[in-house]
Amino acid sequence: MKAAVFYKPGPKISIEEISLEKPKKGEVLVKLAAAGVCHSDYSFMIGHYSPTKAPFVMGHEGAGIISEVGEDVITTKPGDKVIFSMDSMCGKCTNCSTGNPTMCLTYGRTFTMPDGTARFKKGNQDIYHMVGAFSEYTVVPEDQVIIVPNNTPLDKASTISCAVVTGLGAVVNRAKVQIGETAAVFGCGGVGLNVIQGCSIAGATQIIAIDTVESKLEMALTMGATHIINPTKNDPLQSIMDITSDGVDYAFEVVGSTSLIELAFSTIKRGGKTVIVGVPATNSKITIDASTLLFDRSIMGSLHGNANPRVDFLWMLDLYNTGKLKIDELITGYRPLNELNEAFDDLISGKSIRTILTFE
Repeated sequence: MKAAVFYKPGPKISIEEISLEKPKKGEVLVKLAAAGVCHSDYSFMIGHYSPTKAPFVMGHEGAGIISEVGEDVITTKPGDKVIFSMDSMCGKCTNCSTGNPTMCLTYGRTFTMPDGTARFKKGNQDIYHMVGAFSEYTVVPEDQVIIVPNNTPLDKASTISCAVVTGLGAVVNRAKVQIGETAAVFGCGGVGLNVIQGCSIAGATQIIAIDTVESKLEMALTMGATHIINPTKNDPLQSIMDITSDGVDYAFEVVGSTSLIELAFSTIKRGGKTVIVGVPATNSKITIDASTLLFDRSIMGSLHGNANPRVDFLWMLDLYNTGKLKIDELITGYRPLNELNEAFDDLISGKSIRTILTFE
């Protein structure tokens, strides 16, 4: 089978023929139907973020159909349509039991299976994976797939796996934006646009989108932004103060830039919150004037939208089915797996918001 394999940072990802073991106890084999190309994947290519294991099969946002199940699998069966969660959820540890399964203490976020081994192989070499969505098939724990109705379009549903849940979840689960509040969103890619429409769904009255790409700003307006700022043309801090008079209630950083985190923090009012949604570089640091925190300002992280995927994925799908959540507009193109590198080029050049890889 074909898969995109990361060995070390570089300009291109290799699409290779590798093998895949059958699912073991508590595991499922999934035939991929669609996978979204996320900027987080590109972060590995450029060395912005380091994997815990390599080589590994790339891709974390996707959906497919259960092909085979291992021993003791009871929640799903062959033929079920599923969306992948980036996180396995044991459902029993303290964090899972208190409604925070993205912080599962049993599995954690790792590039191995829960038993510490790998299912992908190339000859005698182990090839690791977190989800392995950039492959024709993958094996994941039973706890890492969410069953969806049979009439679900998997190309659309695949975006819920990361872009939608990370953005929308950061708003409703982590920040808990309320009706009448204000927000600034730094970065209008696939996740940032979902932060914007999350703020709109939550009832924010002023939603300020900041990006250097005009086409993304135009898309932000369709997702619910009330104001747009291009930092190459206008100073974002001054512009936000002009719009709000005293800053925003929430500033979402959705790029992974330490300088943008610091800028986002400077735009919040007293009592405001800065939410880090983007993935900062490994070992990077931010500098904040500590005295400003005394005025009830805060900085918080948001991992995978602080989601409970078994619940959140399904109500997000319902929002889409009832026309309240825009997903079709996020998908700007389709490419086969062997055009992954071209999809990355489209992403970095600003030509695409979300390219969906197909496997037929």
